[in-house]
Amino acid sequence: MDLINLIKKKSSPLRKLEIAIDENNIKELKEVLESGLDPNSEIKTQGGNCALHLAAHKGYFLCVETLLKFGADPDKTNHFNLTPLYITLRRNHAKTAEVLLRVNKGIMSIDPVWMQMDNAQTVWNNANDLMISVLVKATPDLMRCRSNLRSNLIFLCKNKSMFGSLQAMAVCGYKFSQEEKGSFMISTVEGDKNFHGWLDNFQKQPQRLLHYCRLAIRRSFCGHCNVFYGVDQLKIPQLLKCYININDINDINS
Repeated sequence: MDLINLIKKKSSPLRKLEIAIDENNIKELKEVLESGLDPNSEIKTQGGNCALHLAAHKGYFLCVETLLKFGADPDKTNHFNLTPLYITLRRNHAKTAEVLLRVNKGIMSIDPVWMQMDNAQTVWNNANDLMISVLVKATPDLMRCRSNLRSNLIFLCKNKSMFGSLQAMAVCGYKFSQEEKGSFMISTVEGDKNFHGWLDNFQKQPQRLLHYCRLAIRRSFCGHCNVFYGVDQLKIPQLLKCYININDINDINS
C-alpha cells in the first residue's frame, strides 16, 4: 500500500470526506457518505465550511450533486454567513451555480442574486460570460426586471464582449430596443458588429411554436422561483427540461 492510500485509510471520516472533495473523487465521496457520515458536518472548524461549501468553492459540480443526493443542505451558511451558492457565484463556477439554483429554497427567486443578495453587484460585475449566461437563463423574464438592471447588464456584456450572454438574453425573450441594437452596429469592435448581424437575423426570422411555449413556461415562474428550480419540479422528460432551460443556444433553429 502506497503512502497516500495509507494516509487515507488512517484518516478520520471527515478527513476522508475532505480528501475525496479535494480530489474530485466521486467514488470515494460516495463511500464516505454511505458509511453514515452527516454531509452537513463542519469539515473546517475555522470558517465553518461543510463539504458543500468546499465543493462549491472548487466548482466540482459532480461532487455538489452527490452531496445533495445524500442530504447536504444547500442553504447552510458558514461562519461568514456565506452559502454554497454565493461562494460558487463569486468563484465564477457556472455549472455548479446552475446545480445549486435548482435546489436553493432559501432564494428560489433569481432577483436576490441580481440585486438584493449581499454584495450581489460585486458578484455579477466580476462574473464571466458563462456565469452571466447562467443567471440570464435562470431569470423567468428579463423584461419584467428593473430597467436599470437591464441597461447595466447590456453595458456590462457589451463592455466585456460577453456575446454568449447577449445571445442568451435574446433567446430568453429580451427585446432589444432599436437604440440598444444600434449601439452594436456603430461600434468599431468586430464582435459587436457580428452580434448585431446575429440579432438582426434572429429578430427577423419567425420562430417555431415550441419556442413561444418555452417562453410562456419560463415566464410562468415570475415572482415564484428561478427557471432552473421551477423546471426541475415539472414532471416532464429530461430532454424537454433541457430545452426549457435553454441548455444550448443553437437549438433555437433546430
